[in-house]
Amino acid sequence: MRTAVAISEDEYLASVYEPDCDYIEGQLVERNSGEYDHSRLQTLLAIFFGGLEKQGGGRVLTEQRCRLAPRQYRIPDVCVMRPDAPR
Repeated sequence: MRTAVAISEDEYLASVYEPDCDYIEGQLVERNSGEYDHSRLQTLLAIFFGGLEKQGGGRVLTEQRCRLAPRQYRIPDVCVMRPDAPR
């Protein structure tokens, strides 16, 4: 079930949500929190891609708030970034 609440971008960035939420065009959007199988797959993917970091294959982050465009933030389960990507 998706729940949306309108807030400002500044308020979103200054707040902590439990569970964390995405922010799309002024709307706070609830994320699917997943269960055991989802969590296990997320862990295995982070381990796999984390092993590639040592070979220069990028940086691996889990549940990191990412700005995709103005007023659009998502929190991917696993994110693989270029080694030279800005923080």
